Amino acid sequence: MKEFLIKNWKNITLTILGVIFVYLLVRVFTPTPNISELNKYKLEQIDKKIKEIKNLQKNLNDSIYLYQHKIDKIDTKISHIKFEKKEVNNFYIQKKEEIKNADKKKIDSLLRSRYNF
Repeated sequence: MKEFLIKNWKNITLTILGVIFVYLLVRVFTPTPNISELNKYKLEQIDKKIKEIKNLQKNLNDSIYLYQHKIDKIDTKISHIKFEKKEVNNFYIQKKEEIKNADKKKIDSLLRSRYNF
């Protein structure tokens, strides 16, 4: 291998230089694609639409956040009402037990005090 490289180093070097030269010629003489004015205009319009969509998305996110905050307030009110309902139910359950365990005089006095008759 070493002998082959020593004998043919000129040919190898010329081949490598020739390939580099052809590559550079092709690169220089190949026209670069220019963006036409129509394409530039279309790209600008697309960019504007993207910015508008981003602004709309931001506004939607803000409104979603506000609605979520309102929903959380309503949920806390509902849970508070459920707790109050449970307290009222417990009150009536206690009264039911009192009436069940009460004698006739207590029931009469309870009904008289409640209904004023």
